[in-house]
Amino acid sequence: MTKVNIIKTAFMAMTLVLTATSCRERAHEPAQAATVVKDTARLVTPDSLNSEMRAQIERGVILNQVHNVYRLLRSEYMYRGGSCENELFDKAFCSKSWNKLLMAVHRKEEQTGTLFFEIDHWSMMRYSGVQLSFDEFEVEHVDLFSPVKRASVTFTVYEADTYTPARIDLVYEDGRWVIDNFHNLKYGIDVRNAMWNYLANPNTI
Repeated sequence: MTKVNIIKTAFMAMTLVLTATSCRERAHEPAQAATVVKDTARLVTPDSLNSEMRAQIERGVILNQVHNVYRLLRSEYMYRGGSCENELFDKAFCSKSWNKLLMAVHRKEEQTGTLFFEIDHWSMMRYSGVQLSFDEFEVEHVDLFSPVKRASVTFTVYEADTYTPARIDLVYEDGRWVIDNFHNLKYGIDVRNAMWNYLANPNTI
């Protein structure tokens, strides 16, 4: 079994545990909650209700998946003293387009002897060896009705004495949500655009 498959297996196991815990917690919610849902449903049309319910369910799926990915990432950082083999996470949890672009960047680095250097897009840091935590995940946007389903999730990266707001963009690919871009909101870095600019820069050819 490859390390990428091990990461995926660990992620799925974590997701199952957290889902079971969530189901047990929901089983103890008061019956009044169901009444509120029924009363609210009378105020909207069936079509709009179906769309809203679908979007709400998908938001939960996205949030749970992203939270679990970063929980696994944090464990890897802690195990390795603030650094990890990030490209295994790219392979496991990012889109085909993202991985293709990442490989193009590495090819140019090898061919030109130059380095693409913005940030570690997973940790949002410029240097490794920093102990991090990830928190405050929130689905900012979800589009389920375009030809390609897309979503965005914001979160915060915490160091010992500072923090960095961040965002990831996701696409729905091969039956699951995968990360398609990373944004460091503190410094306004769009990592995908930065990689394209690096590839297009004639001074590094």
